[in-house]
Amino acid sequence: MSADISNITVPRGPRAIPVRKGRGGGVIGLVFIAAAVVAMLQQESIRAAEAWLMATVFDGILGGASYSVDDIIFHNVGGGQPYALMVTGLCSSAVLLTPIAALAGVLFLMGRIPVARLMPAAMTALVIVSVSNAIRYFMIAAAQQSWGQQGFDLMHHFFGSFVVILGFVAAIIVLVRAAVVRKGRAVPGRRGRRAS
Repeated sequence: MSADISNITVPRGPRAIPVRKGRGGGVIGLVFIAAAVVAMLQQESIRAAEAWLMATVFDGILGGASYSVDDIIFHNVGGGQPYALMVTGLCSSAVLLTPIAALAGVLFLMGRIPVARLMPAAMTALVIVSVSNAIRYFMIAAAQQSWGQQGFDLMHHFFGSFVVILGFVAAIIVLVRAAVVRKGRAVPGRRGRRAS
């Protein structure tokens, strides 16, 4: 005995995109988490590297000569009033890179996002926080050379911090957008065919 199904309409609509685990995501996730731990444990080396890099940038753009000794940046040397900036633990990019790398590691370990989609987002997020902090250093040094201690205070405590916060939020948004799995949209104006 069989039922007549010729008058049944097959529903058509949005379909969920199958989520497949990206190969190697677990290993990459562990690498990112390990990098986050290393960034915290090797803060002194990171601060010294940042000081050297920023001194190189200052030397080519700001007035006077610039150089670094460990985590201290000396700038405007020979250009009038010399200044020194110390890259402290709380000002270092390490405190920004650590949570971003840890979050990326967790997302990789979840295995729900393809590696090809998450990896560019993770690298972009790390670049964003690094560049935003570098911009902050530059703003502080330029203001210090122009307005002395008042310029330092203004950029260090207000505008520079605002730039870093914006960069950190932007990096989080990049990672979250990569982690969102979107469903397909329904195609308007199409009806299901009758089964025969």
